[in-house]
Amino acid sequence: MNRKLLTTAVCAALTSVVAPAYAQQAEATSDDGVTKIETVTVTGSRISNPNVVSAQPVSVLTAADIKATGAVNIGDVLTTMPQLATSFTMGNSTQFIGTAGVAMQDLRNLGTARTLVLVNGRRMVGSSSGTTAVDTNLIPADWIERVEIITGGASAVYGADAVSGVVNFILKKKYEGANLHAQYGTSQHGNFDKAFVSLTGGTNFSDDRGNIAFSLEHSRQDSLEFRDRFGNEDLVTITTPGSEYTRSYFRNGGNYEFTTGGVFGSNFRDPSTLNVFNPDGSFRPLRINGLTDAGRRRCTDCDHNDSNRSFQLQPKYDRTTLNVVSSFDINNDHRLYLEGMYNKVNVKSASSGAFNTWGTYGGHYIAADNAYIKPALAAATGGEDFVVSRDDFDGGLRGEDTERKTQRLVIGAEGALGTDWQYDVSVNYGRTHERRLNLNNRYNERFWAGLDAVTDSTGKIVCRSQRDPGSLNATTGEVVSADVAASCVPFSVFGDGAITRQARDWFNVTTLTKTRLTQMVAGGSLVNNNLFELPAGPVSLAAGLEYRRETSEQINDPRDIAGLTFLNAIPSSSGSYNVRELWLETAVPVLHDLPLIKNLTIGGAIRFSDYDTTGNTRAWRYNLDWVINDSLRLRGNASSAVRAPNIDELFSGQSQNFGIVDDPCDVQQIGRATNPDVRRANCTALGLPANFRDEVTGSNQGLSGSNPNLEPETGRTWTAGFVFTPSFLEGFSLNVDYWEIKLRNAISILDFETTAQRCVDSPGGIGNVYCNNIVRRGDGQIDRVTAIYQNIAAKETDGVDIGVQYVHDLYGGKMNWKLDASRVLGYTDYPFQDDPNSAVDYLGALGYPKWKASFSAGYTRDDWQATWSTRFVSGVARTTDYDTYKADPYFIAPGKAGSGVVHDVRVGYTFGKTGWDVYGGITNVFDSDPPLAMYGDTFGSGVYDAIGRAYYLGFNYKFL
Repeated sequence: MNRKLLTTAVCAALTSVVAPAYAQQAEATSDDGVTKIETVTVTGSRISNPNVVSAQPVSVLTAADIKATGAVNIGDVLTTMPQLATSFTMGNSTQFIGTAGVAMQDLRNLGTARTLVLVNGRRMVGSSSGTTAVDTNLIPADWIERVEIITGGASAVYGADAVSGVVNFILKKKYEGANLHAQYGTSQHGNFDKAFVSLTGGTNFSDDRGNIAFSLEHSRQDSLEFRDRFGNEDLVTITTPGSEYTRSYFRNGGNYEFTTGGVFGSNFRDPSTLNVFNPDGSFRPLRINGLTDAGRRRCTDCDHNDSNRSFQLQPKYDRTTLNVVSSFDINNDHRLYLEGMYNKVNVKSASSGAFNTWGTYGGHYIAADNAYIKPALAAATGGEDFVVSRDDFDGGLRGEDTERKTQRLVIGAEGALGTDWQYDVSVNYGRTHERRLNLNNRYNERFWAGLDAVTDSTGKIVCRSQRDPGSLNATTGEVVSADVAASCVPFSVFGDGAITRQARDWFNVTTLTKTRLTQMVAGGSLVNNNLFELPAGPVSLAAGLEYRRETSEQINDPRDIAGLTFLNAIPSSSGSYNVRELWLETAVPVLHDLPLIKNLTIGGAIRFSDYDTTGNTRAWRYNLDWVINDSLRLRGNASSAVRAPNIDELFSGQSQNFGIVDDPCDVQQIGRATNPDVRRANCTALGLPANFRDEVTGSNQGLSGSNPNLEPETGRTWTAGFVFTPSFLEGFSLNVDYWEIKLRNAISILDFETTAQRCVDSPGGIGNVYCNNIVRRGDGQIDRVTAIYQNIAAKETDGVDIGVQYVHDLYGGKMNWKLDASRVLGYTDYPFQDDPNSAVDYLGALGYPKWKASFSAGYTRDDWQATWSTRFVSGVARTTDYDTYKADPYFIAPGKAGSGVVHDVRVGYTFGKTGWDVYGGITNVFDSDPPLAMYGDTFGSGVYDAIGRAYYLGFNYKFL
């Protein structure tokens, strides 16, 4: 905008390490000779004064850094950054229903709901029902100029969800020319191919007053199956020989209580009484030639369930993204701009088949007159009804086929008002539509009807409901509906492959889940970088208003809602909220050109918010920037943060869920309580005997869901650090920053296990809300558990970020060394903030490594470029608090997962001024394997590379 030429130089360029964040300026001279200066606000501040430096440490990932990785989706790159946890990678995105292919960011391991993702400093619509968490895979990789990450201190500047910080994607705002980029890669293990193609183009118009540009890119990857990567690595934890409880990992083993062929017998706790079906329907005694853990129904070198038979490490994924930007200078003072984005994603994932096991669901109930029972089987079962425990692999693999369409449109204007005021007003609208097909979703009534097979008067095998209309089904004890009976297809479950294709196609259905999210943000800001003059310099002020509305609606298939299928009974849900906000930010220069004080600036920000769901909130921040000399700068900031509950937490309702519960009243669990006497007394009060044993070996069912009475979360953050850029060593910079985040009144939903423990560990007896949420059967076994969101938790974490960069000449070229590391000093979770004794130390546990770092060495000379990169993560315990864990009688060996070190290499060559640039690379050069049983499919194991060595080739062609 019209300005006198600013003479204060920008002190540092953005780098990929944790660096000081400066507002930047780009100068251009118009035909009339007036200097136009465009300011770019760096994440962490709305003030766009080039003299103002963000007091928050900002870690920056440049476009060159992204290209050096060979990744085709930006989410794959971000998970390698030390500040971000691997909660959602492409590999573990299938751990929850409906999230396959989604890459949501989790800064400092505080959760995706507490990390705010921005695009050009503005919000983007969410990608998962009931949340505002953004799928960063949707960001066009070739359109990114840089990614800026700030820890804490951002709620006052950007609003809710920025409790742990902000991830801001800075995309191109204009482009001239045309560029074609294509890449293809494959892995050494399996047919895991990846491809990427992008076309970027743009042009100026109206005497260069306007610009319109676009990028169209498509990326895809094939699925990666477990067998293709790890072969037949069937692992099982078995009670260690010679120890009563301690467990160790063993190969070639698993759970013998259910197999793909089926298991039956008189006592599942005694494997010698069990038989397994052969593929031809005959049977034989269960084979165990190795170790046996009968209490947990596990064995080695035995007949066991092979869960890896259908295990998928990576889903099949396709993404198409169209990005359009345009701007037009009305005059030297005012500009119109537009940002448009369209994404279409198709992702297909597969999991195991449906199953019915003896311990969890009672198994497949077989009536004595079942038509598929042969004389030998009748003799073995004594002519009585019996149960088959089975993994129905031949019943078809369950899976999801998801299509997501995301659109985003930003229309705005920016410019200058007078000589000192700058304005920016915009309207931002986004929406996500998702259609998820739940594949091979077993329709339970059909399955039970077909399983109950008998012979009719002609000797033909039919369903009982067809021969005897109105009779009770042998499994459910209910009458089969007329429409199911009319089309019923009988089948056998005696042996792997017994279920016919005709039967499978009949009892499996494809159910549909539809989700729609919308976001509308309207706001404006004013910035004055010369509000008034102080002896040390001008005061800057920024202020703004914002209105935001979020909606979410999920419509589930009526059959799923009614609990008629194998999928959890999940009700449809919908909700919305709106918030009105006012914010202010200032930067005040206090001292200037004094001994040990070249510049000293203090700043602050405050935001007032009014939610129609939870009422008024307030967030604040104050900060200090102290330039000692040209080589050393100190910085610090303290702030408060607020996160209002999202739609899912408030309005999703309660739905069916399953969870593992080791009953705390089990005689072996009593001694593990903090106060065994209290637990023992409460278990007795529940009517359980002193020798009570937990007989439920699988998952317990229950309800989980929302709570409309939730309150906002609150957080406190402070950071302190320094930037060292010695004048005697040109090209070198060192940044060290300490950060601490404390979260209170945190929204948490208890797992079933914790609910059960809190019930019987309460000194006040069993008259508590936790016991009210647990229903036991007549024999004392836990039947179901209810758990809802509550403001009951707290979290505390702190650490140090280290960034080093050194650029220097070497043998006629340029060498660039970069190190970005984060050392977490503490991570403590308080499931119950009012009970300090409930603290759980996660530091060094799976998913919470102490160290995470990336290092790169890049060299360019003439037309050649080469980069060697190393990613490191420190070893972790397989559960919390390793030192205590080693003393636990239930210790699993090896108790630690080793560190992960992965090396990548990339080489490129530019063919002079022809426009051609070719490159190739290898990821995981040494084909490093992850630690034992760490396959990248869970939250904790996502930090390891599970793909192995992979190769890629690509080119860029810039049309001349």
